[in-house]
Amino acid sequence: MSSVQRPGRRVFPVMGTMGSIVLSREDQERLGPERVVFACAAAQAELDLVERRFSHYRADSDISRWISGKDVDSRAVADIEHVLSECGRLHADSDGAFRAVNPETGALDTAGYVKGYGIGRAVEVLRRLDVANAVVGVGGDAMCIGRASRDRPWRVAVQDPARSHAIVAMVEAPDLAVATSGSAERGEHIWGRRPQPSAIASFTVVGPDICTADAYATIGFAMGVDGMQWVRSHEGYRSLVVRPDGSMLSDAALVSTA
Repeated sequence: MSSVQRPGRRVFPVMGTMGSIVLSREDQERLGPERVVFACAAAQAELDLVERRFSHYRADSDISRWISGKDVDSRAVADIEHVLSECGRLHADSDGAFRAVNPETGALDTAGYVKGYGIGRAVEVLRRLDVANAVVGVGGDAMCIGRASRDRPWRVAVQDPARSHAIVAMVEAPDLAVATSGSAERGEHIWGRRPQPSAIASFTVVGPDICTADAYATIGFAMGVDGMQWVRSHEGYRSLVVRPDGSMLSDAALVSTA
């Protein structure tokens, strides 16, 4: 996988998929090329840091070293403890639908949380660097801040789970997160009360926080169609379900459907 880098837009490999950072034209003009390049590079570096810290596929990652009892930097330990605490909270809130332990191997696996966590950390970096209007995305998840332009909010496409280059809906996302979970994209991390294979093909959550939306998408997919009611019980969060036949159920505000 290759990287695309130019002022105001970056596309790069991260966390086993592709990441992207896009700044609005207004922010690019206000900040200037040098500050824009620096902000994008800093946000990408934060995503890379989260991947290095939480990769369960690298023996030298902080979490792999922590699990094996090796010395780990105190900042990394605090970060790991925070993520594990959040995973525990989500496990309790979802009555076990969200799990950070693979029930087949008994191994710790935080992958169901850290993608959204990494996106959120990258967004925090942009905000600290005075970026007001941007989108950070990894795989099928994205966090939008501000607006695409003065007269248009950011819009996020929801991918068709049956066709990788097609979309099923567009979501307006002014200061909102959009996260999608499904067996094709990340089913290996969905455990617990998983629905029958014919129940749903993907589960998308829209809400104010990307860490939460990402986790809720995993939980919703594990619960099946019933997950829509569970998500709706949490203030500010709505969902969209795509069935295997392409039909949809949604209580999210959609710009359009395919």
